[in-house]
Amino acid sequence: MRKLVWRNLLRNKRRTIFTVASVTIAVLLLCVLMAVLATFEPAATAASENRLVVRHAVSLQFDLPEAYWRRLKTLDHVEAVTPLTWFGGIYKDQRPENFFPQFGADPVTLLDVFTDIQIGEDELAAWSAERRAFLAGRSLAEKYGWEIGDEIFLRGEIYPVDLNLTLRGIYTHADDESQERQLFFHRAYVEEALGNPGSVGTYWLRVDVIDNIPAVIETAEAMFENSQARVKAETEQAFALSFTEMIGNVKLLFGAIGLAVVVSVFFITANTMAMAMRERSTEMAVLKTLGFRRGRVLGLVTAESAAIGLLGGVAGVALAAVVLRSVANALAGVFPLFRVLALSPDVAAIGVGVALVLGLLSGALPGWVMARRPVVDGLRRLG
Repeated sequence: MRKLVWRNLLRNKRRTIFTVASVTIAVLLLCVLMAVLATFEPAATAASENRLVVRHAVSLQFDLPEAYWRRLKTLDHVEAVTPLTWFGGIYKDQRPENFFPQFGADPVTLLDVFTDIQIGEDELAAWSAERRAFLAGRSLAEKYGWEIGDEIFLRGEIYPVDLNLTLRGIYTHADDESQERQLFFHRAYVEEALGNPGSVGTYWLRVDVIDNIPAVIETAEAMFENSQARVKAETEQAFALSFTEMIGNVKLLFGAIGLAVVVSVFFITANTMAMAMRERSTEMAVLKTLGFRRGRVLGLVTAESAAIGLLGGVAGVALAAVVLRSVANALAGVFPLFRVLALSPDVAAIGVGVALVLGLLSGALPGWVMARRPVVDGLRRLG
């Protein structure tokens, strides 16, 4: 039985290869979509559980007054506060591969909040002492071959300011290498160039214990309720997930795409198996004549389609793992949400399972029809 199934699959190699390729593409897309959706779950985001982000209540496009910094430090259960302002300058050119996060930061308080950043004392002191100095993550420095003392130029896009910066320190991250793909410079550098407007993009707070986070969020938002620049406070996880709201209901969109792909490939595979059975109707009649019962004929057909589904499923899962790893490496530095993007065992199992079910269902109907067809109808072609 096993040899017969294998020989039937190799009878028309081109058709088998294209059918397996169709299942592979379907499983690849399904696994990628499911893995991306998994990154949107709060438990999946690799964010600190005791950090909060305070931003403008309307949009990230609006800055907050620098005076809020002092008031936020007075909140109960807040151990440290540091400002971060997205610069968004152009390095070399506008190609995506030359884009990386750039933040205006405060050297005195940055590491009080981001305790997972690791850097030598001498390098930290050198960065703090020089207004044009910057820190770069190890991965970012290795990508561009930067060394201590190198100078870079960032052309301002959001702010009408160009930055000439000197590398004075290279930091590492304790848990997440993707966090090493960004740089920090003195926010005072841009502030002075703009005439000291006293504006900050976001404030980051470190709370003493997780249980106090809801109270700190409520107090921070209430503190500025009647101010011209009202604030929204949220956990670092929620802040990362909020970026997905900009592109609508992602789960519904991805779910519809995945379902459409699977259904389309199901009809393609079913049609392929039906064509194969029509071509072999005489052969099936001969098998029945030799003593093959209906159940064995049905099993033979479904085994062939199941083998196609299984081959496509395994290939699709393997390809999805490679694609997801590449996407995570490319986007993690720009979109921190994707730093946990990977093919989990659950998603891989679902991908193979869907492919196997797809193959079984695709062969079930043609096999059932062929099993019930009278022997004489198949033998007529011999004449």
